[in-house]
Amino acid sequence: MDAAPLANGKPTPEQVFRDYGPRVYSIARRMLNNDADAEDVTQDVLVQVVRKLGTFRGEANLGTWLHRVTVNAALAHRQKRARRDQREQHEPLDLIFRDGHHAAPVRPWSITPAAQAEQRETTQLIENAIADLPEVYRDVFVLADVEGLPNATIGDLLELSVPAVKSRLHRGRLLMRHALAKHFEEVVP
Repeated sequence: MDAAPLANGKPTPEQVFRDYGPRVYSIARRMLNNDADAEDVTQDVLVQVVRKLGTFRGEANLGTWLHRVTVNAALAHRQKRARRDQREQHEPLDLIFRDGHHAAPVRPWSITPAAQAEQRETTQLIENAIADLPEVYRDVFVLADVEGLPNATIGDLLELSVPAVKSRLHRGRLLMRHALAKHFEEVVP
């Protein structure tokens, strides 16, 4: 996350929403694999940030702090959801409608319909592969390869050693490679 421009040394709530809202949602969406849960976490994180914005002294990068808050909120939400799911009995239709998706964003006219379709298909293949990763690998993969965080920061966020982060990242990448190989590797006759 890039640093927001500061007004009087502190970002305004509007700057935080505009500059960080989409990134917070993106991290939460990939970690939780659910739009509604990601929206809940995004709202919780941004409300928490606005409430504590007056205490932000600018000594640390706001983006780094937001990464930590977002990851912690997503992990807490996942645990809460798992506990709730264990207590509830689901009807078959509940399972079908649990994970609703938003429509794809509108693409500019300069991209051909075929290119748009291919881009959507590729994006969906990658998102599905990320979603299918076991959580222990998905968290590290999203933070490293999607968000671009260094291993030490990921270790701090997830309370893991750097070797554990590297191991999980390696395994996650292998699982991603295996899941995507049939779609992207050319078959040599």
